[in-house]
Amino acid sequence: MAALTMKSLKNRIILSMLAIFLVGLWSLSFYIGIVMQKDLERLLGEQQFSTVSMVASEINRELSNRLTDLDTVAQKITPALLANTPAMQTLLSDRPILQKQFNGGTFTTRKDGTATASLPLALERAGVNYIDRDHVARALRQGEASISKLAIGKRLNAPVFSMAVPIRDPQGAVIGALVGVNDHQATRRVTAC
Repeated sequence: MAALTMKSLKNRIILSMLAIFLVGLWSLSFYIGIVMQKDLERLLGEQQFSTVSMVASEINRELSNRLTDLDTVAQKITPALLANTPAMQTLLSDRPILQKQFNGGTFTTRKDGTATASLPLALERAGVNYIDRDHVARALRQGEASISKLAIGKRLNAPVFSMAVPIRDPQGAVIGALVGVNDHQATRRVTAC
């Protein structure tokens, strides 16, 4: 009987040691799992931030290029040219870069925000007042280039965002604005194809 008790005590100690070992192994694997999950989340966060930063940089570059193109054309517009609608139409149509950069067209406004010339002609923007649009008002009143928020276009009846740059006379006074429009839905249709 003493032999059975010893054997039983020995078995208990072995089983206890085995249980402690298994609990320790499980605790260690649980701890490693938590540490790996946090590390994986950190790495994924850094990767996503890097991707978003790269995309944002590309968007900023594209917007800057479009504003530069608008400003380059705006610098060629004189007060006499702005007052001459057929000549303005010709100037806009002779600038294929504007048609490439702005799929919703381009138009010029006088100081009061009323469109004078526009492409494409089918949208019939001439005579429509855009002073209520923040980006146009900013270009006209503060003489600063600006980009609009996404809004429903007055003539396109679709979500658009626009860019406006001031048109200046030889003395530097703002006499109008040149606006480029991007049709958000057309952009989505092109990228979906």
